[in-house]
Amino acid sequence: MKAEEFSKHILSLDPLIRSAGVMEKSGHVYARSEREGVEARLKGRNSEISYAQSAYIVDLRKMFTPELGNLHSVAYTYDKVKLISFPVKEHLLVISAEPGVKVDDLSEKIFKYIASVEKELSLYPPGNIVNAEKKEILRNLYHSGISEDLIAEQLDLDVNTVNMLIAETK
Repeated sequence: MKAEEFSKHILSLDPLIRSAGVMEKSGHVYARSEREGVEARLKGRNSEISYAQSAYIVDLRKMFTPELGNLHSVAYTYDKVKLISFPVKEHLLVISAEPGVKVDDLSEKIFKYIASVEKELSLYPPGNIVNAEKKEILRNLYHSGISEDLIAEQLDLDVNTVNMLIAETK
């Protein structure tokens, strides 16, 4: 199941979900579904900053795994909306929900759904999400012998996305 289909299915789990998206650990959202008739609370640059902050916080919190166990979600509760981030494989599922949603109940629905489809999930962004210039840089770095991890860090991409793009260039 691709990221676009996954986010649509997540949206269908609860009528209080406003939007659902999949993003890389860099904060770049590449698949998103919105409930019809619902207006976005954050627009433009503010939306991008919010996504990047969520990705950073989830990644940062992983350092506590040895002491606290695996991170399952991070929730932000505002007067007008609840934002919840869930690590899924090497990506993040980001949810915007109405303020009346019960985060624990919604999280349980999402955890059960993810567990039921996890084996068939393929959340990597499509190759066309990375522009030609970035692909050329990736190709040059790879051919010069730089590791996939360093390329991913240099280009602010997920390692699996880098591996997918390298496979496309072969």
